[in-house]
Amino acid sequence: MRLRTGFLKLRAAALRGGVMSVAMLPGFAALAADQAVILKAPAAEIVEWYFYGGLEAGGRFYAQRPPTGFGRAPPPDNWLTPKTTDSRAKFEEYGQVRPGLFLDWINLQAGTKDGVYAIDFWGKSVGANNQSYNLDLAKIGEHYLSVGWDETPHLISTSAKTVFGGVGSSTLTVDPTLRGNLQANLPNATATGAAGQTARNNIENFVNNAAKGLDLATQRDKATAAYRYTPNDDVDIKAEYSHEHRTGTRPTGIAYGWGTTANPRPTNPVEVPQPLDDKTQNVGASGEYVGATPWGTRWTTSLRYSGSFYTNNIDRLDVQNPFCVTCNVLAGANRGPNNLRLALYPDNQANAVTWNAAVGLPFLNTRYVATVQYNAMRQNDPFVSTATNGLLPNPLTSGGLPVGSLNGEVNTLLVNNVLTANLTKDVKLTVKGRHYDVDNRTPSLLLTNYVFGDSGLTTPGGAGRMSLPISYTKDNVSTELVWRTPVRWVSVGSGYYWERWDRKFRDVDVTNEHMGKLWLDAVPVDWANVRTSVQYSQRRYNEYNTEELVEGFSGVGNFSEVASNMRRFDIANRDRVKAEALVEFSPLTDVTITPNAGLRFDDYPDAIFNPLGLRKDHSWNAGLEVGLRLSKTLRLLASYNYEDHRLDIAGGSGGANIIPLGPALTGCPTAAAANPQSIIGTDCTWRSNIAQRYHTVMFAADWKAIPNTLDFRFEYLTAYATEANLTTPCPSANINCTGGGVGVTTTQFPEEKNRFQRFNATARYIVDPDLVRKFGWTGEVAAKLRYTWERNQADNWAFDNMTPYIPTADQTTDLTGGGRSLFLAAFNPNYTAQIIAASLAFRW
Repeated sequence: MRLRTGFLKLRAAALRGGVMSVAMLPGFAALAADQAVILKAPAAEIVEWYFYGGLEAGGRFYAQRPPTGFGRAPPPDNWLTPKTTDSRAKFEEYGQVRPGLFLDWINLQAGTKDGVYAIDFWGKSVGANNQSYNLDLAKIGEHYLSVGWDETPHLISTSAKTVFGGVGSSTLTVDPTLRGNLQANLPNATATGAAGQTARNNIENFVNNAAKGLDLATQRDKATAAYRYTPNDDVDIKAEYSHEHRTGTRPTGIAYGWGTTANPRPTNPVEVPQPLDDKTQNVGASGEYVGATPWGTRWTTSLRYSGSFYTNNIDRLDVQNPFCVTCNVLAGANRGPNNLRLALYPDNQANAVTWNAAVGLPFLNTRYVATVQYNAMRQNDPFVSTATNGLLPNPLTSGGLPVGSLNGEVNTLLVNNVLTANLTKDVKLTVKGRHYDVDNRTPSLLLTNYVFGDSGLTTPGGAGRMSLPISYTKDNVSTELVWRTPVRWVSVGSGYYWERWDRKFRDVDVTNEHMGKLWLDAVPVDWANVRTSVQYSQRRYNEYNTEELVEGFSGVGNFSEVASNMRRFDIANRDRVKAEALVEFSPLTDVTITPNAGLRFDDYPDAIFNPLGLRKDHSWNAGLEVGLRLSKTLRLLASYNYEDHRLDIAGGSGGANIIPLGPALTGCPTAAAANPQSIIGTDCTWRSNIAQRYHTVMFAADWKAIPNTLDFRFEYLTAYATEANLTTPCPSANINCTGGGVGVTTTQFPEEKNRFQRFNATARYIVDPDLVRKFGWTGEVAAKLRYTWERNQADNWAFDNMTPYIPTADQTTDLTGGGRSLFLAAFNPNYTAQIIAASLAFRW
């Protein structure tokens, strides 16, 4: 923009100079008086344009392509599983890799040689399901227009299995014959004897014979437009708009209850393909002005509006229960819901106004930046009724009056301030202050009874449940000081940071966290660079009291279900130590060695008896990267990184244990009179120590076999991860400790493993320019040949042998069992692929 302004001024000065030269020649003027005057129009300026472009197109074929993973197998699996087959879902998770011809990219550029107009067009992955296009038009220094369109796919599964029809719609159906057969076998499905085994085998056979293949995938189609106007050097105006349409299906679960008692609990999942059809529109407009202060520094101010509008075209999903076609919700042997309903995301919107200002102050080379933002979020869609089986719950009320929608109203206010000053030429000070207020004005809603798992009405405690509008304010203050020491190659810095959360309707009222940080940057010699930092912080809550701060506000008295010694990790007391170090040195001209290391230790101390939740979260990593230039034509790069992550989690089940004035009680008493505070004791506590380890190795080589003509690149990457769980069961054999009364088990979960490997070999040949010109082409032509081998192998007990039906016997109706559960069995991350691709790249 400044270059254009200068060019116009220079051209105007030249024109003025021409007029003055004619006026200074009186002889020419007198001569002209004796002759006829002939006026000639000035010659029109010839605007010349430039044109550039390029594209890369070719073809690929598979030497080994992963299968879909869907198919039948002999008993006992009956279906192909991750243990017995691969699947292409993970390989093509974020974009198709199709065999055949492809256009990898295309670029077209044009503009005037005087630098006034410019056009730039890009297309990438043309014709694939992850394609993108962008067009930029500009009158340089004044008008800028950009429009684009892209697709973002997410392939979830090509091996899913389902008994549902109507996939993609808001109503999923099941063949009536199948429903009848499953219902007939349902009463005995949880039995432990021969009758139970027969029923489970029957259900498995019926499901296996009815299941069909299903691809689960989502697609985002997004169109964007942006305009920028800069009438002069001091004004900048922008506007943008985006429209994203999301479609497809993804797995989700609906819980339902079944049992021989009234109001059965929703413990059994039916996994279904949930349809997606929603739109998100974002709009924005801003204006910025730059000026000069009276003391000679620059100042800027801007005002911006942002809006986001979400519309869901499917607000509910109705599903026929595969196990019930004529069940009775509250009575009989076949007890359960015949139809299931899941409410989906409601329409909502957000509107925000942001003001920014920055000014250079007249002392200590100081700069001050301020930001103020106000955001109003609203959601008021009508409630979706979950009474799909003739059950009529009491209406939701607010202030004693029935309501049919949420009337959700959340307002946020952000105020941020940053002051940067150079106290001396070697000392820099930065002070920041930030306030963020989340004001939730959504009314509290009371429900005195509600549909429980589509199978019954429940009235917990006889008082119902109330929604609480969670709100909070978050304040941050920090100070950082950086000093370039007299030893000029060393800079040190220190910082103090304070963060306070003031919460409403959370288990904790206020938390304060104080953190100190030190860092050092040093360049002792030209060939070495050192960067390191260490920080320590403590977060402490004022009061942790779920009964008073959460349940007490509802007025319905539901505290009995909460363990008072449970500590949620995001609000619990926490001590954190974090350190990072990186050294980069080149002892030889052609050698670069970069070791690095880091750690983060989080501990959650608490003075209460037997705190539950996350107690420890420790991780550390170390790595080394080495770069070698063996010659002008050969470079090598290798790296290794190791990460170790340990978690210690404590939990409890069933009742609790109290500490009276005397010694602790043993067992797990559940009576409210014996344990009014619901304290879970050590005799009721399980512990899990989780160890996660990651190894990553990378190697790359660049070889210019014939400089500027033929080069090769080789890449290899492997990542190996494991997770081991060491579970320590609670020592009590009480039914409330084990959850099922079957005794304490010491069986451990098998170790989970995952290994990813990828090898690429690419050859690139630049065709001789003389040969190219003989064929009538004036640009560059390059030929590329690429081979790719990629493999991912997972060993995970949770899904290795997953099938649509898992015939597991229940011993109580409170457990989730295969007798009443169906799955899509969709997850399979294993694959091996080999691809050969050849392409030509043209540039002009």
